[in-house]
Amino acid sequence: MEIHQGNRIIPIESWGTPIFDESGDILYAIAAFQDITDRKQAEHLLANYNRTLEQQVAERTAALQQNEAALHDVYNKLRLREQQLRLITDALPVCISYIDVNQCYQFANQTYEGWFGCSRDEIVGRHAREIIGEAAYQAAQPYINQALAGQITVYEAELPYPSGARYISGSLVPDFDTNHQVRGYYGLITDITEQRKTALRERKRTEEALLLDERNRMAREIHDSLAQSFTGILLQVGAVTRVSVDIPEATQACLKMIDELARAGLAEARRSVAALRPQLLEEGNLESALHRLVTQMESTIDTVLIYETQGTAYSLPADVENNLLRIGQEALTNAIKYACASEIRIELVYNQTHCILRVKDNGRGFEVGSAPMNSGFGLLGMSERAERIGAQLAIQSQPGRGTEIIVTIHQEREIR
Repeated sequence: MEIHQGNRIIPIESWGTPIFDESGDILYAIAAFQDITDRKQAEHLLANYNRTLEQQVAERTAALQQNEAALHDVYNKLRLREQQLRLITDALPVCISYIDVNQCYQFANQTYEGWFGCSRDEIVGRHAREIIGEAAYQAAQPYINQALAGQITVYEAELPYPSGARYISGSLVPDFDTNHQVRGYYGLITDITEQRKTALRERKRTEEALLLDERNRMAREIHDSLAQSFTGILLQVGAVTRVSVDIPEATQACLKMIDELARAGLAEARRSVAALRPQLLEEGNLESALHRLVTQMESTIDTVLIYETQGTAYSLPADVENNLLRIGQEALTNAIKYACASEIRIELVYNQTHCILRVKDNGRGFEVGSAPMNSGFGLLGMSERAERIGAQLAIQSQPGRGTEIIVTIHQEREIR
């Protein structure tokens, strides 16, 4: 209720109570009026505050929702980047890790699972010693200490991991905080065992090639100097014997002694030349050398020898041809001596990717697993020669079903 007083409007609140007579009829009423201007103003002010508060709450809610959406977007982007990082690091055939200052793994890629036989969840949080083993940890500790001291560390070493020794190349890069304090390091570990074996094999082959060249040089020197000298002495002794009519007996004895010594020296020189270089390779390549070897052996044995070549012959490095010839010679000799075979087949196959030497007999055979490598069959020597030139040696044999020796060498690695 409002009362208008001049230009003012006064809000009032009224109460009324009826008064009744004995008959119950209303005689009159008592009314009271109260000015509620202050209360109305307070209610109005409270309503304004309430609207302001609601507006602020709405604005804050909208801002929080925007922040939440932004945080969710950032979270999704971080998750995506983490997934991409996982995909990249898991695709690499190397061990990638992050190890904190306490030497505990905080990140490990999938390669770790294959190397150490446990999942990434089992790796993360554990000390490096627990994962790589005590022996490998002791070997790697000096490099780890360098990285945790703030030094970029690059090294190569053979580490005895629980699953077997690996020759590795390691790169450890320290991670610094804002105060330039080391808080961990990033690790990149690559297995270079095969590369190292290849490098050692190539170095050994180079050394053997140099040795073979030196032996050939020495053989030529012996042939051209010493052997020729002995031949000249024999010719001169023969000439003296023919032109001299009356030679004293003592002189004849001296000439005979000279002749015998010269012949012995010439024979020794020829043996030295033969020992220094394979005579079969002197006048051709591996194909012709094997052919001459088979021809020589055919005339001295009853076993049927069959020699076949497939493909167009090409040149191999000297040390490769030398070792393949020696393997073929050993395999053929073994078959003749031990197999009791009626037929031995020698095949030399040249194709675009491999050169294959195969020696197969129909003899008595043997249990491959029960024949020690150092037995009289020459298996160890053949295996060593094959490894020396990077070839694969396969031996297939069963009692009563013959034996087959197969040597395979990759064209892309060995053929020139």
